[in-house]
Amino acid sequence: MKKVIFIHGYTSSPKKKKYQIIAEELDKLGVAYSIPALPGGEHPHSKEWLELIDKEVKNSANPVVLVGHSLGTRAALLYLDKFNKKVDTVILIAAFNNDYKKNRNRKDEHYADFFEYPIDIEKVKKLANTFIVVHSKDDDSIDYSQGEEIARELGAELITYENMKHFAGEERAEENAKEYLKVVKSVL
Repeated sequence: MKKVIFIHGYTSSPKKKKYQIIAEELDKLGVAYSIPALPGGEHPHSKEWLELIDKEVKNSANPVVLVGHSLGTRAALLYLDKFNKKVDTVILIAAFNNDYKKNRNRKDEHYADFFEYPIDIEKVKKLANTFIVVHSKDDDSIDYSQGEEIARELGAELITYENMKHFAGEERAEENAKEYLKVVKSVL
């Protein structure tokens, strides 16, 4: 059985309703998973996030599925690039592209150190058996074209939605959790 590691986005946490719903469903299914609380709040640092991700990957005796959302998508790819660890599957939900110069300036550079250099896509492509990018055309935070671009570069399956926005927000927690789980279950 595979272990699923969720990498939440900027200012999110495992306490969000979406992740509580996901945890409850995966518990029912007997799926191994973790949803680490990534530190930093509005001023996260990639080094701290990557060290926690590495700890989670090292603690897994099972093949790993990394599921990143938003800034967590960049963290997942940075992790593979920096730590050179092979995982089974990488699922990127509302994904950033590899344009580090453009993305560094977002959110008043509160997470600029996630975008200090371009990820070596050719190296990263060899570190997972499967890449899946999930993006909505009406994403109001990360433009759909970024998801298209990173999917193309990774040779990933691109799952497109029309009206899921950024797959975030407590008011849409049930709907978001349902879509996360649909994609995760497809690779278990």
